[in-house]
Amino acid sequence: MSTRFIQSDDPIVADLLASTIELVAEAGGWLAPSTTFVNQHGQLHVESRENNGSALFHIPREAFVRVDDVQWSQSSEQLEILEVPDHFGDIETELLYIQVALHNQCGKLPWMNQTHPWLANDVPDEVIEAVRLILPGFRETHMTATDTLWANRCFKIPIDESQEPQRVLIPLVDLLNHHKQGATGSWGGDAFAVASNQAFGSNESALNYGINRGALEMAAVYGFVDISESAHVSTDVKPTLRARLWHIIEVSKNYPASSACSILAQAARVELHSQ
Repeated sequence: MSTRFIQSDDPIVADLLASTIELVAEAGGWLAPSTTFVNQHGQLHVESRENNGSALFHIPREAFVRVDDVQWSQSSEQLEILEVPDHFGDIETELLYIQVALHNQCGKLPWMNQTHPWLANDVPDEVIEAVRLILPGFRETHMTATDTLWANRCFKIPIDESQEPQRVLIPLVDLLNHHKQGATGSWGGDAFAVASNQAFGSNESALNYGINRGALEMAAVYGFVDISESAHVSTDVKPTLRARLWHIIEVSKNYPASSACSILAQAARVELHSQ
C-alpha cells in the first residue's frame, strides 16, 4: 500500500502511520515533503529525498508522549496500557494509543523477546558471562520487554523547566535508524527538530542516537549490530579486549539457532575492526 508519505505492506500499519502524521500536524508539527515512512514485515524506517542538512521533522512538545507516566502491564506479547494519567491532553492520549497500536501491529515485543540480547531466553550463561567480561552490567538488571522498547526509542528531555529530564517518545522521530554519522536531533524548548541525513548511502534518513557506545554495547542495549562502527578500521584494539571479543564470537558459535547470540557475535566482530 502506497500513499503520500507512506509505503507499507500492511494497510493497518499504513493507517496508524497516517493517523500519527495527522495528529503531529494538528499539534503544529510538520515533516519534509519528500519524506516516506517505509514498513516491510513490521520493520520501519524513514526515507527522504531532501538534501543533507535540510529540515526533515519538526515535532512540537504537544506531540510528545510521556511513557513513564503511563502504567503498563508486564506482558511480553504486546504493549498493554493499564492506566493513562489525568494530566495527559487529548493529542498526547491519542498519540499514546496510536503508537501502542502501531508497535503491536508490527509485533515489536515478540520480535524483541526473540532477538534482543537483553531479553532473549536462549542466550546461555556462557555467552552472558563472556559479554560481562567487557560489559559487567549485561543482563544484571531485569527489564520487561515494554521497558526495553521505550528505553530504545525514547529521548530524555527536560520538557518542563521545573522538572528533571524525563523519557519521552517523539512520534515519527523514533522511526529513524541509528548511524554514527547521522543527524543529531535539536531540542529548542518547544519542539524537537531533525535534519535530513543519508548516512547509509541511500534515501534512508539516519539519526545519531547521541551516545558514544561501541558495537557490542549497542547490540546489548539496542539489540542491533551497528554497522556504522565498521566505517573506521583500527588495529588499536587492546590485546585483552581483543581476546574477550574473540571469546564471545567463539562461544556464540555453539548456539547457531539463537538470533541474540548471532547479534552479539556480529557486534564483537565489528568492534574488533573499529575504533
